[in-house]
Amino acid sequence: MREKNEARQMVQALRAQGLSYRDILQQVAVSKSSVSLWCRTVQLDDDKRQALLTRKLAAGRQGLAIITARRKSGTLKGSTGNGDRARCPSSCTHDQAMIERVKRLYEEQRFGVREVAAQLGMSFWRVYDLMRNHGLTRRRGSEQNYATYKTKPQFVVSPRLDADGVQLRAIGTLLYRAEGTKTGHTVDFTNSDPLLIQVFLAFLRRVCGVAEARLRVLLYCYADQDVNRLQQFWSDVTGISLEQFTKPFVRALTVNLNHRTMRWGLVHIRYADARLLQLILQWSVESGRIWAGT
Repeated sequence: MREKNEARQMVQALRAQGLSYRDILQQVAVSKSSVSLWCRTVQLDDDKRQALLTRKLAAGRQGLAIITARRKSGTLKGSTGNGDRARCPSSCTHDQAMIERVKRLYEEQRFGVREVAAQLGMSFWRVYDLMRNHGLTRRRGSEQNYATYKTKPQFVVSPRLDADGVQLRAIGTLLYRAEGTKTGHTVDFTNSDPLLIQVFLAFLRRVCGVAEARLRVLLYCYADQDVNRLQQFWSDVTGISLEQFTKPFVRALTVNLNHRTMRWGLVHIRYADARLLQLILQWSVESGRIWAGT
């Protein structure tokens, strides 16, 4: 009974933040009927209701556009057209190092195929071909649902924030509004200032309740810098293990016309979760309106 009450409180708290039933189901392992029942008493203001309606209509339009585009390009199942799968380089099927990374994300960390693609910066079809050509069987729908709801770590937004927490949420969301990626399926915050990186991570950990094991760091630096030294520096700053650092981007030396220097390089703090990305963007709009007085 206690677990059920806690689940009901979490569902209602998430609904009050303006999340859809689908978003809530991705975070709390309960049935859709329970979510519908528990949310009947949750009142949403006009802005949140409009935001949900807008997202629903946008998702419908996006789905229709994807189907139309794939039908035209011949990449729908059973088609003989030359779509993304046909354009996938044959060499990708022989990249043993890449398939090992795919296996680790898909089998050990229980990511879905699209999440694996987002983590590795690859197309869905390239990951699909790697799995098919190396005998990595895709999970059935029921198995993926189990991985999503029972095994894979989820972020859990703090249902109650003190004054400091409220302030941290405003700061974190506005930081992301300024320096974060707004599209795609991954939270991606970029900066070279160690203090701002620490503040944003405090926001992810204390306010968003992210799963520590799913945090990723990408280092961007120049060819004349010591990559290992920089990664160790950022590991110390962030408290994130070097094992969670992805392959660094090392830029060739060029003429520095603006004389800009990055002593410690620049890092991307990444967290692959489309639901969290949308929630942070929603918060940033709300915080912006409050501080802007609109």
